[in-house]
Amino acid sequence: MNGHMVMNEILNTAPVQNLEALRTLVDGQRHRIVTLLVDEALTATELAERLGIARTRLYYHLSLLEQHALIRVAETRVVSGIVERRYRAVARTFRVDRALLASEATEAEVSHVQASILDAVASDLRNRTVVGERSLDSDLLVSRTFLRLNDERRSELRSRLMALVEEYRDADDVGTEMELAFAFFASEAKAQ
Repeated sequence: MNGHMVMNEILNTAPVQNLEALRTLVDGQRHRIVTLLVDEALTATELAERLGIARTRLYYHLSLLEQHALIRVAETRVVSGIVERRYRAVARTFRVDRALLASEATEAEVSHVQASILDAVASDLRNRTVVGERSLDSDLLVSRTFLRLNDERRSELRSRLMALVEEYRDADDVGTEMELAFAFFASEAKAQ
């Protein structure tokens, strides 16, 4: 292969293996990196350009993401005597398996880290581009709804939400980068 290795396959879903991996993924910058690497394999230089950050700062994030099996080196090649690495997300979607995390974290700790995702989204929403008093995003939609659903309908709604996200996952060649976040959970504890 002349110093050239390619492993470009990506899983549909992968579990978040532990609480530290979840904390790593929750960080806004690292989440953006993983999102870019879902679509294609990129070098650190390409990632730095797209994110508008210094490449040296990016290596820290790449190292953490790789350490927690959220990304991997998908391709290497030698360029002018230097090994160039292309990184790729290991999956399109990462699933938090609370049962897997239960051995090392309490329900409250897992909930806290998951809530950090919503905190990051709220921060992004607060910091979005605004001209004067008018938002540049006419598609902005924020909604909070409480529903009472039986087990069957709750499962159906969850599946339909995930299918809808999957339907739009592939990036358009041209367009606006959109951020989508939602939380789907029982707002009251079930009686045991």
